[in-house]
Amino acid sequence: MKKLITIMSLAFVGLTFGQEEATFNVSGSVDAYFRANLTSQNDEGGSGDLSVFNNDSGFSAGLANVTFSYEGETVGFIADMAYGPRMDDYNSGEVVNEAYMYWNASDKVMLMMGRFNSWMGYEKLSAANNFHYSMSHMFSYSARNFNGLVAQFDLGTDLRGGVGVMNPVEVTTGNDTGDYSVAAGITYKGKTGISFLSSQESSYIDFKTAFDVNDNFDVKLNAHIADFEDSRSAHQPAWANGFTSISAYPQMKSSDKMSWGLRLEYMMFDNDEIVDPVTDESILDSDISAFTATLTGRYSVGDLTIIPELRLDSASEDIFLDGDGEETGGLTAFNLAAVYTF
Repeated sequence: MKKLITIMSLAFVGLTFGQEEATFNVSGSVDAYFRANLTSQNDEGGSGDLSVFNNDSGFSAGLANVTFSYEGETVGFIADMAYGPRMDDYNSGEVVNEAYMYWNASDKVMLMMGRFNSWMGYEKLSAANNFHYSMSHMFSYSARNFNGLVAQFDLGTDLRGGVGVMNPVEVTTGNDTGDYSVAAGITYKGKTGISFLSSQESSYIDFKTAFDVNDNFDVKLNAHIADFEDSRSAHQPAWANGFTSISAYPQMKSSDKMSWGLRLEYMMFDNDEIVDPVTDESILDSDISAFTATLTGRYSVGDLTIIPELRLDSASEDIFLDGDGEETGGLTAFNLAAVYTF
């Protein structure tokens, strides 16, 4: 799904300052999927999956979203409305995904105010904006939503920078905490950048870079460190104080209609040991780690994209369930998704 200005601009990547004429656009996407756990149960017993999104076995709707955008020479706005299980997992009970306005104050400065998704990492809420259909652990457990004011700067010599003052992470409607978050970041040539966010007692550092091997093969890299011990959000696990995620995204185009990609993610949770109060035995060891390999294909038929996906999760602790409902350290799942964009 193409947007005139996307939240990637908040990542200080690919900024455009000044437009020739004003345009109004309506775009969006609809997606659905089928999931089967190949090494675990597909009933109410579940799999114990670490991921937050598209965990339901069988057929399910994913997300339907509509984005309204107005891009003028000096001012404009983005309003993205989303509905479906994917949105419920991301922002339960809400419909507004993003809603912000921008002002090109000069050729070098852009100001934006409103509600934004996270600019960290390569993944976004809508499946139409991602290569892989399932989501990384980093996307599942890092900061998601912000409400505030952001300034972006063209620093010259291929450098872009930005700073923001916002509500605390995930506080999107009002702010009765008395606290605010601050963020800053810089990118070089739109491909390599580092950003930082401090919100109450939590902090997030994100590094991204990408390079083209040839016209049909490219690689993206992402490293992310999150510390939310004293101010975790509702979607972040109560037993974790933070995590470190390192991911690689090699992608290859085999034809005009077919492309392939891998997501290789290593995740290490920083957590305290959890002890059974009755037996005094350890239930969950400290510093659980997980490695996830996701192989994804994408076949395009006009505006429709078919996405078969094989995902293998392996953890240092027995946090998954096998086909007999017994605890195990690994999980293999298959997804078949369809995404239509307009």
